[in-house]
Amino acid sequence: MNKFLILLSSLFALTFFGCNNDEEELDLIDTLENEKIAIHEYLSQITTPILYLEYYSVKGMLIDTVFIFNYDNSGEVAKDTGWVLMDYEKFYLNGDKLDTTSPEQGDSTFTYAFGGPVLYRYDTIKKYDYVAEAFRHVSVGSMGGEMIVPSILAGDKNNYGKPLHYKLKAHKLINDVKVNEYKLIRSYLVDVIGVENAFVDFPTREISSIGERDTVTYTAILEKGTGDRDIQVGDSVLLEMDYGLLDDVGLQNRVLRSMGRDSIYFLFNETWQKNYPTGLVKGLQHLQAGDSAHIIVPYGMAYGAVGTTREITFRDRTKLKQYLIPPYSTLWYWVRIRKVVPPKTEEE
Repeated sequence: MNKFLILLSSLFALTFFGCNNDEEELDLIDTLENEKIAIHEYLSQITTPILYLEYYSVKGMLIDTVFIFNYDNSGEVAKDTGWVLMDYEKFYLNGDKLDTTSPEQGDSTFTYAFGGPVLYRYDTIKKYDYVAEAFRHVSVGSMGGEMIVPSILAGDKNNYGKPLHYKLKAHKLINDVKVNEYKLIRSYLVDVIGVENAFVDFPTREISSIGERDTVTYTAILEKGTGDRDIQVGDSVLLEMDYGLLDDVGLQNRVLRSMGRDSIYFLFNETWQKNYPTGLVKGLQHLQAGDSAHIIVPYGMAYGAVGTTREITFRDRTKLKQYLIPPYSTLWYWVRIRKVVPPKTEEE
């Protein structure tokens, strides 16, 4: 792109985003021109083919171009809508890290505290969903691909001049998240831990359609203890618990990313239950003293489409939300009930 086109694109961007101050306009023109130069200097070192995706305004004027490179498109790629199970890293082009699903690559600023892969809902019908568009050209597989998004298209006016650099990897394309989760859970129960029958709990008493069965929580008892009474509200319970996220990546396409092991003594009352997923609460009520079990909780009875976050401080001033449990996560618990003390006989 020659200097005239760079200036034309920059001026259009200024009009598009409503900048009126002449001095600021000139500064921004220089900033955007330097950004163009930096992008093309970076791309000049790429030896693989580069895909140029031009984006236009509603009036048909060129806004800017997204660049995809180091990618393989010979396999399965996304269509127009759906989901992708993905890992990614996100930087500024100068190398400053912004976000990643890799705990090994991340620091206090990365979004997913327990790592990926994570589900991303792509919709290429939306005009400026660049990640979605990239997965139309990046195949499912280990190679993945890279993408550069100029700052005008990224839409953050506080960071004009700082293009974004993504490294993307697609593990699996998914048409229906609930159907996929149901198959994942059933495969884990049957193929991994070898349990055909398990206690099941539904979100409501009545099941209105067969499709709702993908929201079932399963409690598979691995070892029976000596208890003769299920855990009830008001009991004091001592248990060991290991917990994690169930996903489609890894050994036999089912892997547990363990999030921690705890030995917990708690009062199984309404206050405790409000702080834990509904599926876990229901699953525990099938267990007795000495039992060990796997409890598989679908996202509909866990933390749903929102997940859980905590607030962290970025660069000593900016408050950011960090995901502890990503949206649409299927949870896995291994529990061993060490002791159950009914309310009337509670020990000191």
